[in-house]
Amino acid sequence: MLQQMESINAAPAEQARLRCRLASELEEAGKYEAARSCLSPLWQRVGERPELEGLDEATAAEVLLRVGALSGWLGSARQLEGAQAVAKDLISESLSIFESLGNTEKAVEARIDLAICYWREGALDEARVLLRDALSRLGSQESVQKARAFLNSAVVEGSATRYHEALQILSGAAPLFDASTNHTLKGKFHNELALNYKNLGAAERRRDYTDRALIEYAAASFHFEQAGHMRYCARVENNLGFLFFILGQYEEAHAHLDRSRELFSNLRDEGSAAQVDETRARVLLAQGRNFEAERMLRAVIRTLEKGGEQSLLAEALTTEGKALARLGRTQPARAALERALELAYSAGDSERAGQAALTLIEELSEHLNFDALRALYERADELLARSEHTETLVQLRSCARVVFAARRRAESSANAPRFVYQSERTAELLREARAVAATDGAVLITGETGTGKEILARLIHLWSGREGDFISVNCAAFTDTLFESQLFGHKKGSFTDAKEDYPGAARAAAGGTLFLDEIGELSLSHQGKLLRLIEHGEIHSLGTFMPEKIDLRVIAATNSNLREMVSTGRFRQDLFYRLETFFIEVPPLRERPEDIPPLARHFIEAARSRYTKQVVFTDEAIEAMRQLPLRGNARELHSLIERTMLTAADGTLITVEMVETVALRRTQPTSLAACWDGFSLKREVHRYEERFIELALREAGGMVTRAARLLGFRHHESLSSLLKTKHQKLQPSRMPAAARKRSIISKR
Repeated sequence: MLQQMESINAAPAEQARLRCRLASELEEAGKYEAARSCLSPLWQRVGERPELEGLDEATAAEVLLRVGALSGWLGSARQLEGAQAVAKDLISESLSIFESLGNTEKAVEARIDLAICYWREGALDEARVLLRDALSRLGSQESVQKARAFLNSAVVEGSATRYHEALQILSGAAPLFDASTNHTLKGKFHNELALNYKNLGAAERRRDYTDRALIEYAAASFHFEQAGHMRYCARVENNLGFLFFILGQYEEAHAHLDRSRELFSNLRDEGSAAQVDETRARVLLAQGRNFEAERMLRAVIRTLEKGGEQSLLAEALTTEGKALARLGRTQPARAALERALELAYSAGDSERAGQAALTLIEELSEHLNFDALRALYERADELLARSEHTETLVQLRSCARVVFAARRRAESSANAPRFVYQSERTAELLREARAVAATDGAVLITGETGTGKEILARLIHLWSGREGDFISVNCAAFTDTLFESQLFGHKKGSFTDAKEDYPGAARAAAGGTLFLDEIGELSLSHQGKLLRLIEHGEIHSLGTFMPEKIDLRVIAATNSNLREMVSTGRFRQDLFYRLETFFIEVPPLRERPEDIPPLARHFIEAARSRYTKQVVFTDEAIEAMRQLPLRGNARELHSLIERTMLTAADGTLITVEMVETVALRRTQPTSLAACWDGFSLKREVHRYEERFIELALREAGGMVTRAARLLGFRHHESLSSLLKTKHQKLQPSRMPAAARKRSIISKR
C-alpha cells in the first residue's frame, strides 16, 4: 500500500487515508510500532499532535482516531505517563467530527476505542456507558464494530467481576463471531470466554467451567497463531499461567508464564511483561516464597507507575502489600494497600478498591484497632455491593468475623489494666508473657508485693484469646474447708451451711483463666486437688460422687520462695514443677527505676480525675520518686501519690520536698519478720528526725526560726540546740546568723 502511494504520487489526503487504513490493520495484528511508523509523516510519538494541515475534516478525523487509538496501545505497552489522557483527548476530538459529519460507523468505532481507554484506567462505568451507546446506535446492523462493542462490553463486565453477565453478552454475540473470518477477532472472543469460565470456575469451585476454560484458551491460541498475533498469544499464555495457579499446579503455571514473559519481552511490551510478573508473584506467594515475590513486585510497580493504568497498578500494590505483610513488614504493607485502595477508587474501579480493603483486614488485622477495621469493612462492603464474585462474598463474610472478633477484644481491652512501663527489662518481660499467652499451660508468676503480678496475669488471659472469664481467687483469704468449696463448688446439703448449690470459681472460669493469688498459702491436701485440676482438667465438688472435666487455664502467683518451701516440705514438689513449666518473675521497681516516672504520671492522672483536683507535680518531684525505697513497689507508689493528692489543696505545685515529706511520714513494713531485722529504735528515730529537720531547713531557705515553726517548736532555740548537739552535720544547711550591731549609746 505504501509502495502504491509512492508510485501514483497520491494527494496528501488520499495518502493519509491509506496510511490510516494500513495502521489500523497493523494495530489489529498487535504490531503497534509498525503502525506508528506507518503514520510517521503525520505523527512521530505519543504526546505529539498529528499534522492535519491540508486534510479535509473526514480525513483529519480518521488521523485523529488512529493516532489516539495507537497512543492508548503504545502507552499501555510502554507504560508512558499520561498516554491514556492524550489518547482520550484525540479520540474524543475525532468523535465530535464524525458525529458532525453524520458518519455513524466511524463515530461508533471512536466510542469503542474511547471506552477501551477508560477501561485501561479502571473507569468501568464510563466505559460501560460508551459501549451501550455504541450498540444502541448500531441497532440491528451486523458489522465488525458491533462485534468489537459486544466483546469489549464483556471485557468491562468481567473486570467488574460480573462474570455471568459477561458470559451472557458473549453467548448472545457468538453467531456474530462464528460468521467472522477475522482470526484476531475470533481469538479475542474465545480468550474472553475462557477468562470468564476460569474466574467462575474458581469462584464457584466448578471443575466443568475450568475444563471449558482450557478448551476456549486452546481455541484462542489457534486463532491468534493463524492471525500471527504474537501479543495475544503471549496474553493467552499468561492467562493459562493464572489458571494453573488457581488449580494449585504451580510448575505448569511457571512454564506458561515463562513463555508469556519471553514473548512480551521480544515485543518490548513492558506493561504486559509487568502483568506477567505480577501473576508470577502471586504464584510465588502461594508457594511461600514471599521474599522472591516482594522483590519481583518492586520492579513491577516501578514499571506500572510510569503509565496511567491505575487499576493495574492498584492490583500490583495489593499483591505487594500481601507479600510485605507476610514478611512482617507491617508499615510498608499498610502503606501499599492503602495506596492501592485509593488509586483504584479514584479510577472508579470499585472491585479492586474493595479487594485492597479486604486484603488490609485479612493480612493486618492484628495491627489495626477495632475502629480502623470497622471503617475498612464498611468501605469494602460499600465498594463490593454490586460484586457477583462468590469468592469475594466469602471474603466479606470472613472479614466480618475478623471485625467482630476485634470488637470483642476492644471491649475486653477497654476494661483491661495497663502495665505501665518504660524500661527495656519490662518490655522483655511483656514479650515473654505474650509468648506464654499463646500456649495453654499453667503459669507461675513470682515477685514482691505490688509488682503487678495480677495485672500481668490479666494481660496473659487477654492475649490468649480465651473466650471465658478471668476469675481471681486469693488463696490466703479462706480456711481449708471454705477454700475447697469456693474453688471447686458444692452441692446443697453437702455440709451444714450448704443451703444451695454453688458452682465454684473453677466452673466460673470455664473456657477462661483461673488466677490463684498467694498460691503458697494452700494446704498440702488442697495442693493435691489443684494438681489434679492442672494435669487432668478435673474438679470434684463437695457432695458429688464423680469428678467433672473442665477446660480452663491456671495462672498462679506468689511473693513466697516456693523452691525453699518445697525443700522444707511445705509445698508439693510435683505441683511446683507443674506450675514452673512457664515461670515469670516480675522484678521490683527498684531494679527497673526507669518505670517509676511513667507509672507515677499514670497514677497522678488517675488521682486528678478521681478527686477533681488540679494538683501539679514538678518533673523534679516525679524524678525524686525514683530515689525512694518503695518496698511496696507500685502499690506503695500509688498510695504515696493518693496521700499527696488528698492532703494538697487544689492548685498546689508539688515539689521534691513535699514528696519526700509525705513519704517519710508513712509506715511501710512489707513483712513483719523483715521489719525487725537489725532494728534500732534510737537509730531509726534519729534518722527520721534528721531527715525532717533537713527538709524543713530547705523549705525555710536555711532560716532556723522559720524551720522551727514548720517543725512545731515554740522557740527556735530548741532547733538550734538540736543542730549543735545531735545533728551537727546539718549545720551547713542553716543560714549563717547575722552579726549583731554594737549600740552607739555608751554605757556608763
